[in-house]
Amino acid sequence: MKTPIRVLILGAVSSLLVTAGAFAAGNQELAQAARGKKVIGLVQIDLSNPFHIGEVNGAKEAARRHGFTLKVASGEGDVNKQIQAFENLVNQKVDAIAVNFIDVKAFGPAMARAKAAHIPVVALHSNIDGMACMLGFDERNTGRLEGEESVKLLTRKNGSPAGKVANLQGLLGQGLNTDRSGGWSDVLAKYPDIKIAAQEPTSWDPKRAVEIMENWLTAYPDLDLVYGNSDSLTVPALNAVEQAGRLWGGGAGKTGDGKIIMVSVDGDDFALQDIKDGKMSATVLLGPEYSGFWKAWVPFRIAMGEKVPTQILIKGTLITQENADAALKLAKDMKTNLTSFPYEKPLDQIVTQYMAQ
Repeated sequence: MKTPIRVLILGAVSSLLVTAGAFAAGNQELAQAARGKKVIGLVQIDLSNPFHIGEVNGAKEAARRHGFTLKVASGEGDVNKQIQAFENLVNQKVDAIAVNFIDVKAFGPAMARAKAAHIPVVALHSNIDGMACMLGFDERNTGRLEGEESVKLLTRKNGSPAGKVANLQGLLGQGLNTDRSGGWSDVLAKYPDIKIAAQEPTSWDPKRAVEIMENWLTAYPDLDLVYGNSDSLTVPALNAVEQAGRLWGGGAGKTGDGKIIMVSVDGDDFALQDIKDGKMSATVLLGPEYSGFWKAWVPFRIAMGEKVPTQILIKGTLITQENADAALKLAKDMKTNLTSFPYEKPLDQIVTQYMAQ
């Protein structure tokens, strides 16, 4: 009989908040015991994507706040370089590693080396044999949130849940990408008059997102909505749509009129500003600094010998023009008030507090 997977979802359910609170207990004692002793590695896909850069800043705050040393490495978008970066950390005998895999299937031998060295690995956004924990976002929920919002927006634009849509994806084979797209398409599949015209991967490259969007502008003159799997993809694509004079302004229209609704994921400050300005219609706030804090904090707790859930899922919050101001303030505080921001709390609880201000 399989052992049930223990999952901590950082959401709004009160019982889970209690669990999260217990998980955060004893931080001061741990920091005192670990100061100058524990070394945690964080391996990113790249250090050019704005979300990944924000994550590093959050991870640095976790290290400062909880008294451990952080070593950041990058694959520079190349799986072989990422494996080498990971193995370098293993050779340095760090105490734990968190890695955002470019290609999880390529990491079998590297994971075996980490196991032989008794170094726990926190898998980010993907599951892999030998991991100590999977830490990621509740991506199916994220996709469903944007799917439901896409249906509402198409109904507002076209008078009914109908239209032609497309999806700018991230990196094929990555669990984050698969579920973020899958949750969205699962919702749309319930509406026979909504047709997914195209889904193309970008490998999280903004330039590639623009190239694809420009092709779609020609190939699909009747496109109604584009869902981007990251603000770093969606906003550059949005700029191409706006330059072509095809950006939807929020009013009523008709199916196939060529005006395009843009929706996204991440909650980067530049995307939130576009929502406030009426350019983008929605995103799901995940918060790069918040995410990065946890991506360093969780492996630290494991390195300290603490038992953590097998899966930890961060639940995002849908942001539209109605709550964009509060989200912008939150995003600003994550950047400018790093040392006092309550990163240890569940994200949607923090969002709720900002909405009430």
